[in-house]
Order: sequence, then C-alpha cells, then structure tokens
Amino acid sequence: MTPEDKQQGPRPFTSVLANDFPKRREMTWHDQLVWLLHLGAALEHALMVQYLYAAYSLGGKQVPPQHRHKVKEWQESILAVAREEMGHLITVQNVLTFLGAGFNLSRDQFPWAVEWFNIEPFCMGSLACYVNAEMPESEEFPERKEIEELVKKHLRKDALPVHPVAEIYREITTLLADTERIPEGALQPQTYALQASWDEWGRGYRPAPRPLDAAGNLVDATADVQRQAQFDSNILIFQVATRTQALAALNAISLQGEGVEDWKKEGEWTHFRRFIKIFREFRKIESSDWSPAARAAVNPNTNPGPNAPCPDGYISCDRTRNWAVLLNVRYWMLFRYLAHTFQIDPPGAPNEPNLRAMLMHRVFGEMYQLKTLSGKLFQMPLRDVDADPETPDWKKTMAGPPFELPANSRLPASEVDCWCLHRDSLVASRNACHSILESNPTPDEKEYIKTLLALDEQTDAWIVQILAGTNATTRYDE
Repeated sequence: MTPEDKQQGPRPFTSVLANDFPKRREMTWHDQLVWLLHLGAALEHALMVQYLYAAYSLGGKQVPPQHRHKVKEWQESILAVAREEMGHLITVQNVLTFLGAGFNLSRDQFPWAVEWFNIEPFCMGSLACYVNAEMPESEEFPERKEIEELVKKHLRKDALPVHPVAEIYREITTLLADTERIPEGALQPQTYALQASWDEWGRGYRPAPRPLDAAGNLVDATADVQRQAQFDSNILIFQVATRTQALAALNAISLQGEGVEDWKKEGEWTHFRRFIKIFREFRKIESSDWSPAARAAVNPNTNPGPNAPCPDGYISCDRTRNWAVLLNVRYWMLFRYLAHTFQIDPPGAPNEPNLRAMLMHRVFGEMYQLKTLSGKLFQMPLRDVDADPETPDWKKTMAGPPFELPANSRLPASEVDCWCLHRDSLVASRNACHSILESNPTPDEKEYIKTLLALDEQTDAWIVQILAGTNATTRYDE
C-alpha cells in the first residue's frame, strides 16, 4: 500500500453482488467471506439435490422406444454433474475449515433471503434454469436470451431470480485474494489434516488416462473417448494450506461449472456444456405427446396444512408418505455422517481405529439408499386419487423424493453427543421402517426393509462400541 493509499484508507471492495448481498456494517470482512462461502456451499447443495431429482425423474414407459436411449444419456450426464457438485460442496467445506469457520451443509439458511430453483422433474423449463445457473458470465452463446426468457416464464418472475454460480465464486475469490481485508492471520493452515481429500472421497471418479506419443505429448482422444467423457464424473476435491491453494481450488470448481473458454473445447465437459447439449437435443424432439420424465410433484414434502411452504406438493397418500419419511431420515443421516468427518482427525498410527473412514463408508452407503428410495418414490402416488386405477394416467401425479432438511442441521459440540445423534437417526429410521411394514408392503418392499433394519443394527452396534470406549454417560444409559 502506498502512502497515498494509507491517507485515503482501504480501497473500495468491488462487489458484483453488492446490491443483493451487501456487507453489513457490523460484519468484518472475514465474516463476509465466510458468509459468501456458506452461500456457495448452500447453492452447491441445492443444485446437487435439484439435479438428482431431475435425473431420477427421467425415463419410464411414457418415453417412446426410439427416444429411450437418448433420455438415458441425459440421465447419465445429469448424474455426472450431481456427483461433481458433491465434490464442489466438500471443497467449499475445506476452504471454510481453512478459514477457521464452521462448515455448512444446509441449503436454505441465510441471513438474507435467497431465491433459487424448485426441486422438480426434468422439463424444458427446469433445464433452462440449470443452463442459467451454470452459464458463463462473459461468453455469449446463441441461446442466452432464449434461456433467460424461459427461466422467467418457468418461474413466473419478471426478472431472473439468481445470479449464475460463477458470479458467487468471483465474489468469493476477489475477497479472498485481498490480503488487506483477509490477512494471513485469518488463515488456518494447521487444519489441513482435518480437511477432506480426493483419496478419501473421489472413489475413482476422474478422467481416464490420456495416452502419450513417443515424444511425451498427449495424443488426441478418439471420438468414442470424447463422447463417453460427457457421462463420466471428474470429482474435484482439494485440500488447502495456503491462500494460493484456496484460490486455485475455488477457481477450479467454478471453471468446472461454467468453463469460460474451455466450454467449447472437445473433451472439456463442463456443467454448462453438458446442459446446453441436452437443451439443444431436447429442443429438437420436444413434443406435447410424450414426456422424458415422470409426472411428479414439484417440491414434494411431508408437511401438511394450508400454511406449509408447498401445499401442492404435500404427499397425502399415507403409504407413500411412509417411504418419503424414510428417505428424509436417510438424507439427514448422510449429511450428519458427512459433517462429522470434518470434526474427526485421521488416525495417527497404522493400528489406530479409523473412525473417519468408517463414517465415510456410511456416507457412501446412504447415497445408495437414497438412489433406491428415490426410484421407489417416483413410482408411488402423491395422493390417494393418484393410486385409484380409475384415474387416467394423464391426471396422476407421482410423489418423488422430498429431500427435506432437518430442523437443525448442525452437529452437537460434544463428540459423545454426535454419536448419540447418529443413534437417534437410527431410531427414527427404525420407526419409519416399521410404519412401512405395517402398511401392507409388497414382498420385495418387505425384503428391502428387513435388509435395511439388519444393516442399521450393525451400525448401531458399532456406535455402541465407540461410546463404550469413551466412558461417558449418554442419554441411552439406563
């Protein structure tokens, strides 16, 4: 800083979102950066859930045979994006940890109201919303105006309700790069060991190795390899111990979404490129005679009453609602296990129990449960009238997975209480399973529930062993 700068005071922070998310006077710049990262994490979480819902809604007997292969490709491509969003979410948690801040796995708890898109089945309007969320800020493409108008029409808004995700990350990186407002003392490099790593979470999701020629240069991928890449996930998870690493990590996940220059390149399957490709293909075959997705609820939920946020999405069919409650519980379990991994140090010795790895194993297990339960709910009626065989198919609405958040998404401060919370979740899941068993399930459904209960008994026994090793009194002690 020059002497003139010192006389004039700190230079103004140029904010692309200042009108929507201004820094409040009582907040420090560190507070503002942490809040923006919480916003980024919440958006990644929201997008991941929306993409999963849209992908799981695709397919079904209503799709004409000649289009089923293409619809399956769209589903695989959207699922690839959803998996990458999970990597983005974890990387943002690493940066929050690096800043000495608490992680955020919610998706709707902000100091200010933030509008985002609905959880809804795949359609041209929802697809336009996804393109809008991931589109590059500066790059022009022929459908930009069309996309923006479709989003406003679909959401019944006079203006676009959100900024592209790229704007949020530009705001974050600009502030993080400012060494005056975010000094070195605000950074916590010693948290590196607590952060999630690709080795722990990547599960092999990265591009296939590219061959080299005799001179060591990359050989251009074949057309088949380039085509397959659009369905493969490249999960980016970065640990950070310096400001430079944090900035590089945030830039990398932002570029994977919008791509900027790379979105036009062969083999570079950014989120934007995947979605604009689907948009162009869908526009060519869109028809009022058939739908690529199930006719499912928008924002399905288990909250009754006229004052509920989305009364039209209320799952009023008792049998379906039992399954929806079970999905919600497993969804909460997944993110509680994930949050807990950020509070546990990796093992310090080869023979030391690796509780963190065991929790990660539970996270991946819950991912599979959510996939199974989501598929089930897209085949179950939203209301009793939708289960009536006399109701025409074009009038029936399926439920879909609600993905409702718990009332409190934060973990307890005490390690013992965290493990007790996991046991509480198992109790809630057991209650939901018994409700399903009492509602005349099919033989396949009964077998699934019994298998799930058996797995949960094993998990509970594992947690009991952990609690026994703490010698602490818990609410489960008699």
